[in-house]
Amino acid sequence: MPHLIIALRSLKTALRKVPGVARLARLCRILGDPAYRSEWRLARARPEHLFQPYGCTVFDRHSRVFAFIREQLSDGTARRILSYGCSTGEEVFSLRDYFPQAEIVGIDINPRSIDVCRKKLRRSGDGRIRFARAATPWDQVADSYDAVLCLSVLRHGDLTANRAERCDHLIRFTDFEHIVNGLCHCLKPGGLLVILGSNFRFSDAATAKVFDVVYRIDQALQRADTPLFGRDNCKLENGLYNDAVFRKKARL
Repeated sequence: MPHLIIALRSLKTALRKVPGVARLARLCRILGDPAYRSEWRLARARPEHLFQPYGCTVFDRHSRVFAFIREQLSDGTARRILSYGCSTGEEVFSLRDYFPQAEIVGIDINPRSIDVCRKKLRRSGDGRIRFARAATPWDQVADSYDAVLCLSVLRHGDLTANRAERCDHLIRFTDFEHIVNGLCHCLKPGGLLVILGSNFRFSDAATAKVFDVVYRIDQALQRADTPLFGRDNCKLENGLYNDAVFRKKARL
C-alpha cells in the first residue's frame, strides 16, 4: 500500500507538469463542486470588503478560546454573540455548545455559505440562532453584542502560496481597519472581541486603543500559513503576534 500511495503522488506531480492538465482539473472542480464554485466566483468578482474567499472550517477548531469566552461572559438568554465570517456555520454551532442559551448571529459574504447555514439551522430547530448575508458588520446595531468573533476571516489564503512581500494586490490594511472599526461599533463596552488568523495585527489599528488584551494564544499554536503585514501593506520581518482576545473599555 505505501508503494501505491507513493506512485499515485508521483503520477499526480507528473500530471501537473503536462500543459493544460491543471486548467482542466480546475474546470472539472468548478463544475462538480458547488462549494469550490462559489469560492471561485467570489475570488473572480472580488466584491468590496472581500478578504478570504476560501471558506474551509471545522467544528470547534478554537476550543480553548471558546472556553475562555464562556468563563468570562457566563451564559444566559440576554447574551448575544456575533460570528463575523461564519462560513458554513461550524463556528456558530460550536458556540452553541458553550452558550446553550445565548442568541448567536452568523454573517458571511458568500451567499451559498449562508444557504448551507440556514439548511443546517432548519434541521437543528434552534430558535436562537440567526444567519444573514453581509459583507461588513456595520449594519449591526451599535453596542449590541457581548462577544464578536472574527476567526481566519481577515486574511487571504493566496498570500501564503505566493510568499508575497506585499498584500495590497489582494487585501489592504485600510480595508482591515474599516472592518475592525465595524466590529468595535457593534460590540458592547466591556464586551470581548476575538481576532485570530488575520494577516494584519489588531494592535496596528487605531481602534485598538479602546481595548485591553485579555487572552494570548501560545506562540506554538500560531498558524505558519498566515504571514503578517503592516499598515503599509508590506510583509513584517517579525511574523509573531499572539494577541487573540480583547476587551472593549467602558465609555470614557
